[in-house]
Amino acid sequence: MSPSHRPFRRVLAGVAALMLALGMTAFGATAASAAPPVDIAIVPGAPTEPYDLVEYDGLMYFAAYNGSDYVLYTFDGTTSTEVVGGGDTPGTNVRSLYVYNGKLYFVGYNGIDSLVYSWDGTDFDELSGGDPTPTSPASFAEYDGKLFFEGYNGSNYRLYSWDGSAFDEISGGGDPLPDDAYSLTVYDGLLYFATWNGSNYVLYSWDGANFDEISGGGDPAPVDLYDLYVHDGTLYFAGYDGATWWLYSWDGTDFAIVSGGGDPAPTDAEDFITYNGALYFSGDDGSDEFLYSWDGTNFTKLVGGSGSAPTPDDPRSFVVFNGVLYFDADGSTSDTLHSWDGSIFTVYGPPPFDMSNSLVYKGVLYFNGESPSGQDTIENLWSLRPAAVLADTGFTAGVPIGLAVLLLAAGLSAVLVRARAAHSES
Repeated sequence: MSPSHRPFRRVLAGVAALMLALGMTAFGATAASAAPPVDIAIVPGAPTEPYDLVEYDGLMYFAAYNGSDYVLYTFDGTTSTEVVGGGDTPGTNVRSLYVYNGKLYFVGYNGIDSLVYSWDGTDFDELSGGDPTPTSPASFAEYDGKLFFEGYNGSNYRLYSWDGSAFDEISGGGDPLPDDAYSLTVYDGLLYFATWNGSNYVLYSWDGANFDEISGGGDPAPVDLYDLYVHDGTLYFAGYDGATWWLYSWDGTDFAIVSGGGDPAPTDAEDFITYNGALYFSGDDGSDEFLYSWDGTNFTKLVGGSGSAPTPDDPRSFVVFNGVLYFDADGSTSDTLHSWDGSIFTVYGPPPFDMSNSLVYKGVLYFNGESPSGQDTIENLWSLRPAAVLADTGFTAGVPIGLAVLLLAAGLSAVLVRARAAHSES
């Protein structure tokens, strides 16, 4: 290589390193097809292993690793800060963040048990009052003005509520007490959940006074159900009919194994989301799991039109941002970020891998994603935002235009200086 070429390569390497240090992507769209261009980058200064992202009181809150344990953090769009306040000492192993009645609730470990904590922006509170304090809380949902969740009473996992001042271990009338409730979802004025009835995991409801093990008309009641989700006035979930897991619906009266026109009904439906007025989810066509939609009449296995990236398999962790459906999926070479805009798939160059735990905050999509680091991976907080586009060129800039110009100018200047020096030495 001639001496005059070495400075140019050094400058390019320096520019790339500076852009990465600033948490920015390289010039040009990162997508492999024509979806709206975006910038994808690790959030500078954020802690590792972020999860359970929520917005509370104008800030993004999440749990993350501070070097010794999983604690509560905030992010204001620029700076990540470990939360420190008055009141009770906040628990470690923080998880299950949920906003209820003007406070942030979460599960934390006090050194003895996992308990429910709250944060009001100033003080932490380790909750107690009413019935004995439940441990190992999980699956928060708000219903009838109260916070409901599963908790352990020392013998069984029961349904609990918190009204802001006291715990209540729900007993009520109707059908026998459920055990091990999960996937709590409010539908048609009732609290629904999956739970153990002593022999199977089935669908239950709670109306504020009585438990009801749902039987209903239509198809036989399914067992081993999961992923309860409300779409277009109907409760959907995956359920087992004794032979196969199908997409089921419940309209308040009848169960139905969902069938219709279009593509054959997939099995093993999961990870539901509403997009463009249809129900989207991951489903198995008999060979692998793919992205499906249900419009109330037809199933569609989505494969993409002209200009689309290859059809991804094993889609999961769906989120809608700026009219586009983003998700993690297996591509042609790795498990990476994809999108679907209603017509085509786009695959984004890795990293990130294993996108999950997403939240749209201040017009930016944030999520947990993995980055290669030797033989291991590190989970980081990533951002995805619309890319700046230079007018009339079709060129997408992954850094702010002004900064890009400065970097380019500095690079060219360095090249000229080094090239002249090299020429004079020769």
